[in-house]
Amino acid sequence: MVKNKTFLVGVDGSESSIRSVSYVADMIGAREDFQVVLFHVLPPIPPELLEFGGAEDPEKEQNLDQILKKEQAQWIENAKKAAEPMLDNAKTILYRIGVLPVMITTVFSQSIHRPDIVHELIETAHKQNCGTIVVGRESYSNFKEMFHHHVGEELVRQTSSFAVWVIA
Repeated sequence: MVKNKTFLVGVDGSESSIRSVSYVADMIGAREDFQVVLFHVLPPIPPELLEFGGAEDPEKEQNLDQILKKEQAQWIENAKKAAEPMLDNAKTILYRIGVLPVMITTVFSQSIHRPDIVHELIETAHKQNCGTIVVGRESYSNFKEMFHHHVGEELVRQTSSFAVWVIA
């Protein structure tokens, strides 16, 4: 992948993320020399699946730990399946413009804290060799904007390695 021709697009199901996908589709059109990485943050794993009380018997503790890891893996798979319709919608938007399926990659993040999302976007952009990070921006009232920093604003503050597009 060529860095300046690979877009990391945040997809969360909001109207602004759909506008972001549409904007990228319009920008690259049917050209075959671009790549699109769809990035989706999974919901946090429920607290009851994060840890267990432990056991005094080391063998029992190991068994409980294995069960917990299996339950976590199953929960993650279910969360990915739940996100499929949203990601399929994003892919359909790209396909309609002429973006080929081989030009699209999907990446999931399991970020628990909102500030980690910016870090995850930047790390994923590095790993996927992206040149541009694209995120949508929801409309907020003026009052709410005084106390809320948008992911796009944080991306602009925290990285100079990528172009950042914030789509309204």
